[in-house]
Amino acid sequence: MNKCKRCNVWVADDTMVCPLCHTILTENKPMEQSLDHNANKMQGVQRPGYPDVKKNTRRFRKAGRILLFISLAVEMLLAFINYLTFDAAPKYWSVVTGGIIAYLILTLWDIFSRRQGHIRKIYTQIFVILGLLVLIDYSLDWKGWSLEFGLPCIIYGLVLAIIICMSVNSSSWQNYLLMQLAAIALSIVDVVLHFKGYFHHIVLAWIALGLSVLLWSGTMLIGDRKAKNELKRKLHI
Repeated sequence: MNKCKRCNVWVADDTMVCPLCHTILTENKPMEQSLDHNANKMQGVQRPGYPDVKKNTRRFRKAGRILLFISLAVEMLLAFINYLTFDAAPKYWSVVTGGIIAYLILTLWDIFSRRQGHIRKIYTQIFVILGLLVLIDYSLDWKGWSLEFGLPCIIYGLVLAIIICMSVNSSSWQNYLLMQLAAIALSIVDVVLHFKGYFHHIVLAWIALGLSVLLWSGTMLIGDRKAKNELKRKLHI
């Protein structure tokens, strides 16, 4: 059992970091623990303690493994049904259900996981949703709608998410400059695909590119030197 001298609490498990203030814990010998406990007992002071901080983590991981097992079992059953009804249209509908199940699991993991920041979670959602749309499009006899219409809509969502995050975290607005560049890069890819002749509706792509460039330009102009310095630091220029 270790003690945090800053919070004056005892941690029941073998972790070396305080779950409250994230300070390195002090390893106490059994004699020191006994003396401290007896002193507090004589003074009528109840020693503050903190429960096993890994208990909830173990429960979360166990629940995640159970959910993963159930999801795999359901997908195997759906794949078997798809095999029995393969002549029906669409032929590969079990691939779509598998992608949806995988997306739901990743989304739940992102919601309950505390190791990843919200920026990384936004990136994960963007690429997972895009991959899911492409998978559905491919499974339903490729028409290209996942990139022609889906990609611009994802860029719109990314721009909106950046604006919301910058409004909520106004003191750390410069942390979202790279996300703005990512939105511009995705928009350029969308426009290039249209110029290559893969798609025909180019209006959505141009709107996505215009919104991305407008947001980035406004941030750079308003942020001025602070935005430029942050961009240089992020890009190691």
